Amino acid sequence: MSEIIESKNIIRNKTVNIKAIIASSVALIVLIGGILFWNQNHPDLDFPAGTAGAEIEVNIPAGSSGVEIGRILAKEGVVKTSVIFFRAATADKRAESISAGLYLLNTHLSAKEAIEQLLDKKRLQGKFLIVEGARLNEIKAKLLEEGFTLDQVDKALNSLKIPTGFQNDNLEGLLFPANYTILPDEEVSTLLQGALDRFAQELKNISFDEYAKELNLKSAELLTIASIVQAEGFTDEDFGKVSRVIYNRLKLGMPLQMDSTLLYANKSRGEIRVTNRELKIASKYNTYKYKGLPPGPIGSPGGAALVATIKPTPGNWLYFVTVSPGETKFTDSYSEFLTFKAEFIRNYKAGLFKGSK
Repeated sequence: MSEIIESKNIIRNKTVNIKAIIASSVALIVLIGGILFWNQNHPDLDFPAGTAGAEIEVNIPAGSSGVEIGRILAKEGVVKTSVIFFRAATADKRAESISAGLYLLNTHLSAKEAIEQLLDKKRLQGKFLIVEGARLNEIKAKLLEEGFTLDQVDKALNSLKIPTGFQNDNLEGLLFPANYTILPDEEVSTLLQGALDRFAQELKNISFDEYAKELNLKSAELLTIASIVQAEGFTDEDFGKVSRVIYNRLKLGMPLQMDSTLLYANKSRGEIRVTNRELKIASKYNTYKYKGLPPGPIGSPGGAALVATIKPTPGNWLYFVTVSPGETKFTDSYSEFLTFKAEFIRNYKAGLFKGSK
């Protein structure tokens, strides 16, 4: 008898769930239909499509709601009324991805046209890109190109709130690679703190600090590994293997012998071959001369390199050589490493690395 009652309850619950789903779907259809009907019957509230006017700069502040964006656009003459923009944005799921920033928009747009322009990233002005592997001095140079003064940049860097576990006197690697927006009259400290906060959030998302403790490393040391992974790899697959090579070498007490750390010490970029003279420099970033990790990161690692650092690919590799652009070979055999090295030299002389030093 209890089984029959239980079966009836299950059927009743399923019926209720189905009814709820149907009711929600109908409500959504009615809402969208109502919006479309309302828009079609109030053409006086919207500019006609295809009648765009001159281009102007429009600033959308961070955290602006759909209603607020509509008011800004209406005030600037981009759309006719804020209410028509809000209703159009509500009916278009893509509108949720509209970001803050300074846009170059036409005036006299229909609400739909305004949404299309706001979704066009080419219209977003004041973009500031931190590329994966960027060094702090390179980021500073880009900020100077944007019109900030050296004094402004240095003061901003000194005012940043550094996450626990990282050195206040070494910001290398702490500014997360991504596209940022420089808003009108924005202080450079706001931009840099945003990049630093994004870095902290990325580490939190992947439990970076927890992995560091498991490996008996400081978070700053694990970040140093990630920065080398970023500099030495070309693909996600490479990142995981390079990460494993670093751990394998550290475990055996072998010097890391990474060209990327040597290039960082020399403040150079793009060199494919390091010279014998460079191999002898006394810098602690010379991982050919000194065992263990260098004193700190050598650039800003991106998300893929960070993940590869905490989740290296299983393997016994101790050596790797980029034998041709985009192709890196890994091995645990020194003799095979020499074979890979000879292949690289042949390809180098044949001009496969043309454009690199």
